Amino acid sequence: MVQLRRISKALRSFRSAKEGSVALYFALSLIAIMTLIGLALDYGRAMNVKATLGAAADAAALATARDPDVNAGNLQQRAQAFFLANTQNASFGSNYTIVATELPGGNGVHIDISAKVDTTLMSLAGFQYFNVTAKSEAVYSTNKIELVLVLDNTGSMSSSGKIKTLRTASDDLIDLLLPDAAATSNVKIGIVPFDIGVKVGTQYKTASWLKLANNNPPPSGTNSKKKKKKKKKKKKKKKKKGGNNGPVWQGCVGPRPPAKDVDDSTATGVNKIPAIYNDLTSCNLAEILPLTNNKVTLHAKVKGMQPVGWTYIPEGLAWGWRVLSAAQPYNQGVAYSDPDWTKILVLMTDGANTVTWSWPGGKPSSKTGTSSTQGNQKTNALCQNIKDQGIIVYTVAFKVNSTSTQTMLQNCATSPGSFFDAQNNAALEAAFAKIGGDISNLRLSK
Repeated sequence: MVQLRRISKALRSFRSAKEGSVALYFALSLIAIMTLIGLALDYGRAMNVKATLGAAADAAALATARDPDVNAGNLQQRAQAFFLANTQNASFGSNYTIVATELPGGNGVHIDISAKVDTTLMSLAGFQYFNVTAKSEAVYSTNKIELVLVLDNTGSMSSSGKIKTLRTASDDLIDLLLPDAAATSNVKIGIVPFDIGVKVGTQYKTASWLKLANNNPPPSGTNSKKKKKKKKKKKKKKKKKGGNNGPVWQGCVGPRPPAKDVDDSTATGVNKIPAIYNDLTSCNLAEILPLTNNKVTLHAKVKGMQPVGWTYIPEGLAWGWRVLSAAQPYNQGVAYSDPDWTKILVLMTDGANTVTWSWPGGKPSSKTGTSSTQGNQKTNALCQNIKDQGIIVYTVAFKVNSTSTQTMLQNCATSPGSFFDAQNNAALEAAFAKIGGDISNLRLSK
C-alpha cells in the first residue's frame, strides 16, 4: 500500500514537471512566432515607405531640375521643399535626411534620401527601426525646342465649338512650354493655320520666292469699248512703271508644282511659291507666325484664328516644315545638324483632304465629301520627308470619322504614341496636354 502511494506521488511530480516544461516551450515558441509576424509586418511597412521615398525622390529631382531659379546656393533648399510637397501625406516619421547635389559637370541633380522607420513588434526582439534609402537623378534639359503647330482652320472647325476648343488647347500648350518667370530662350514656337493653302501676308509681295499672277481678270461691268481702251492704257502705264499688273493679292499662297510641293528646296524660277486669289477661300485665314518665344504674340495669333475654306493638309505640312527650316521663306530655325535643338511638328485636322490641285497654273477644285487621292498621296510624302529630316511629328485627328484619314494621320506620326484620336472637345485638350508633357518632361537618368 505504501509502495502504491510512493508510485502515485512520483507520477504526480513528473506530470507537474512536464507541464512546466511545456509552458516554457510554448512561451519560447510564442516569442519566436511573434517575432516572425512582427518582422513581416514591419518589413512590409518599410517597403511601403521605400516606395514612397522613391517616388518622392524622382518627383523632387525632376522638379528641381526644371526649376529655372535653381542655383548652387539654393539647390538643397529647393529639393527639400519639393520633397516635402510630395510626401505631405506620408507617415514615415521625422527621422529622415535629404541631400541634393549637382551631377558631375553641373548638368543635373542627384538626390539621396534616407529614413528610419520605427518598428512595432520587431522591437520585442531588440530591433528599434529599419534604415530605408532612395535615390534619384535628373538631367537638366539640354534639348532646346523648336515647335510648330500646324492647325486646321477650315470651315468645318466652326461647328460644335471646335475652333474655341482648339484655341484653348493651343493656349494651354503655349503656357506649359513657356511658363511665366521661366527662362524661355530654349523654346521657340510657330503657328501655321491652314485650309486649302496658307496666308503668309502681303508684306512678302516682293519676296524672291513668291510668284504673283501676271494677268488681270476681266473687269466686271465694263462693256463699253471706251472703258476697255482706258483700261489698256492703264495697263501699259503700269508696265512702264514696273508695277504688278495682276489681280489684288491678299497674302495667300498655294502649293508649288509637283514634285517640288513635297520638299523644302529653294523656291526659285518655275518652282517659286504661287500666290492664290480667292480660289475656294476668301483668304481670311490668320497669317503664319514664324518661330518666336513671345507669349503675347503667340496668344494673339491663336485668338485670331478663324474657320474658313476647304481642307488640303499638305499645304499645312509644307509650311510647318518651312517654319522649322533655316532656309527661306523663314530663317528663324536653326540648322538641322544643331545637336542642342529638337524640332517638333504638331498637326491637327478635323477632316479629310477635300481639294485637288491641278497643274499647270495651280488651280484648286472642290470635292465636297470626297477624300482627295492627290491630297492623301501628298500628305504621305510630306510626312515621310519631314520625318527624314529628324523632325518629330505628332498628329491629332479631331472628330475624324474616316478610317482611311485616321490611318493616314497615324502613319504620319513619328510613333504610335505620337498619334491621338480625339473624338470630342475634351479629348483634344487632353491630347495637347499630353503632347506638352512629352515635350517638357526631363529624362530620369537613374
